[in-house]
Amino acid sequence: MNITSVTSKADLLQHRESIERLFFASFGQRSLGEIWDWAYQRNPNGEPIVTLCYEDEALVGHYAIVPMPLSNGEVRKNSYISMTTMVAESHRKFGLFTQLAEQNYAVAADLGVDFVFGFPNAQSTPGFRKRLNWQLPESDYVATVDKAALLALAGTGQLDKAGRLGLDLTQPALREWRLSRPGASYTFENGLAYKRHGDALDLLWWEHPDQFVHLPEDAGINLLVDASTGLEPNRQFDYQFGGIGLRSAFDPAAIHREMALSDLF
Repeated sequence: MNITSVTSKADLLQHRESIERLFFASFGQRSLGEIWDWAYQRNPNGEPIVTLCYEDEALVGHYAIVPMPLSNGEVRKNSYISMTTMVAESHRKFGLFTQLAEQNYAVAADLGVDFVFGFPNAQSTPGFRKRLNWQLPESDYVATVDKAALLALAGTGQLDKAGRLGLDLTQPALREWRLSRPGASYTFENGLAYKRHGDALDLLWWEHPDQFVHLPEDAGINLLVDASTGLEPNRQFDYQFGGIGLRSAFDPAAIHREMALSDLF
């Protein structure tokens, strides 16, 4: 097997067809689609770091992180988000997942990456915890509330960002990229970013909770909250967050989790 790490958008394009074949074998989708171009090629925050494993001419393993810088107004972290982990069925249960991730993190640390974060699904969470030593707090979840309940929750202070790290959508280039994710139409106004999702709104980002008064009145509001928020009756699904420190420590409590951090929404 040959394991190599790719650290530029241009070089990654040379592997696209191989990645597409492994993607189809792993997820049953023939095309990587526009999401791949958006995350890996159009990302204005820096270069991807993608570790690949080939068996002869066939790509059998893929571990990737892409830049998503988090800041709090005082510091800006060179942070990356983990996405699109794949190992061919023929090469599972042999430690390849761990080997790919460890090499990826070593390269990332050499390139100055502070930490890697992500939202592993329930199937992969044990591997991230046991094999990669990710810090995984009690699972966050997506809750649906009406506007009155959201305003009441904001009044408790639980949704204040309070100096925690987050995605700064006041930065034009970062905002334009994040809100151009294919497959959705986003609204950015009055310090809020959201999109329609069926009969509800996905609330991706807010500058300050006081701005919630500007949200539409005609829809339920989906938002990502941590386990201590107290909205269990409104829970729709769990959404695990975690990460690992490289050049600097990773502290989940220091990061304000919201939908804008994820490539899913």
